[in-house]
Amino acid sequence: MTAQDDPDAYTSPLVARYAGRDMVALWGARARALAWRDAWIALAQAEHELGAPVTGAQVEALRRTRDQVDLARVAAIEAETRHDVMAHVRAWGEVCPEAAPILHLGATSAFVTDNADAVLIRRGLGLVRARLVELVRALADFARREADRPCLGYTHFQPAQPTTVGKRAALWLQDVVVDLEDVEERWRTFPCRGVKGTTGTQASFLELLGAEDAVEALDRRVAELLGFTRSVRLAGQTAPRKLEARLADALAGVGVTLHKLGTDARLLAHTGELREAFGKHQVGSSAMPYKRNPMKAERLCALARLAQRGRDALADTAAVQWLERSLDDSAARRVALPELFLAVDGALRTALDLVRGLEVDAEAVSGLLDREAPFLAVEKLLVLGVRRGGDRQALHEALREHAVASRRAPSPGQAFRAALAADPLFGPLAGDLERLVQPEGLVGLAPQQVRRYLREVVDPLLAARGDVALADAAPAI
Repeated sequence: MTAQDDPDAYTSPLVARYAGRDMVALWGARARALAWRDAWIALAQAEHELGAPVTGAQVEALRRTRDQVDLARVAAIEAETRHDVMAHVRAWGEVCPEAAPILHLGATSAFVTDNADAVLIRRGLGLVRARLVELVRALADFARREADRPCLGYTHFQPAQPTTVGKRAALWLQDVVVDLEDVEERWRTFPCRGVKGTTGTQASFLELLGAEDAVEALDRRVAELLGFTRSVRLAGQTAPRKLEARLADALAGVGVTLHKLGTDARLLAHTGELREAFGKHQVGSSAMPYKRNPMKAERLCALARLAQRGRDALADTAAVQWLERSLDDSAARRVALPELFLAVDGALRTALDLVRGLEVDAEAVSGLLDREAPFLAVEKLLVLGVRRGGDRQALHEALREHAVASRRAPSPGQAFRAALAADPLFGPLAGDLERLVQPEGLVGLAPQQVRRYLREVVDPLLAARGDVALADAAPAI
C-alpha cells in the first residue's frame, strides 16, 4: 500500500486532488530513481568513449538493467548506510554485478542528484509549457467570441469607461503569453550540472582521463547524452542554486497571472456579469442550496498563491549556500521543487477548466451599462465641448459637480441628463446625449485591439506550437 492509498498516512492534496497524473508521476520515487540511473549510464557511456576503464559490455549491462528498480531494497540499504545515493549504487550493483565496479566512477553524489534534477526540471517545464499553450488557446477562443460585447469597465472596482468582455479576456491572455515565453526560455536553456567533480574542480576526472581536453569532452558528452545543449560553466560541489531560484521566478510568475485571472473572475461573479460552468448535480453550498459560488476561481487563487510562495525556499537556498556546498539545501529542495511544479500544474488545470466553462450573462452586462450610461458619456462630452470652444477644465468641473449631485437622486441617470440640459455649458450638446451613451460607441478601439492582438501575436504563436498536446487534460477535483 502506498502512502496515497493509506488512510492513516498524510499525502499532499496537490498529489491527491489538484495536479495531473503526468506531473505527479514525474516527481515520484520511481521516476527519480530512473533519472539517477540515466545520469549514471550517461557517465559510463561517455567514460567508455573517452578511454576510461569502462567496457562497452558494462555500459550495455547498465542499460539492460536500468528498469529493474527495487525501491524497497534501496530503502533497506539506506536505513543501514544513511546515504541515499550509495543505497541506489549498491542496490543496482546487486542486479548488475558486471557493471558494479565502474558504477559512479569519478563522480560525487551531486553529479547524480543535480543532473537528474535538471532532467526532471526540463520535463516539468515541458508539461507546464503544454498547459500554458492550452490556456492561451482557451483564452483566445473566449476573447475572439466576446471581442465586440461592450461591458462596464472598472477602476478601483468602481464604474469606469466601458471596455469589451473580449478586451478584458485579452489582457488575461497577454499575461499568459508572457509566462509562456518565460517558461519556454527556461525550458530551452536550463543546463545540467555536467561532470564537475567533488568541489567543481574536475580533479577526479583529470586523474581518470589524464588531459584537460578529454575532461571537457566528457563534460560535453554527458550533457548531450542527457538531452541538454550545455552544462553549467562553473560549479562548486553542486550546480549553482541561483539557476533554480531563477526557474522559480518564472513559475511563480505563472501564479501571479493565474491569481489575477481568478480574482477578476470572482469579482465579475459578484457583479453577475460572468459565471462559471455549473454541473447539473453540483452543490453550491451545504446550507444555502440556491448559491452558485465561484469555487473554481477561488480554488485557482488558492493554488496560484501556493505557486507564488514556492519560490521563497529556492531563493533562500541559493542565498545561504556556504562556499562550495552546504547540505541544508537537500531537504528544502526535496520539498520545494516538486511542490512548486505540482502547485503550478494544479493551478493551470483549474484555470483551463474555469476558462473553458466561462459564461457571460448578457442581461447583467447590458443592465449595468444602462444604469451607468449617462455618466459614461462624460469623456466624449469633454471632447465635444472643447471642440465647440469650451474650456476643458471648466467643463470637467461642471461635469463633476453634476455627477456627484445626481448620484444622490432617486434616479441618478435622469437627474444627470436634466442637469446637463439645464447647464449653458452643455445645453447645445443635450440632443447628442442619447447617441453618445450607446455602449458600442464608448469602447473606443477595444474590439480592433483584440482582433489585432489575436491576429498578430496569438494566432502565429499557436500555429508554431500546433504539435503541443496534453497527455492529461482532466480537470482538478
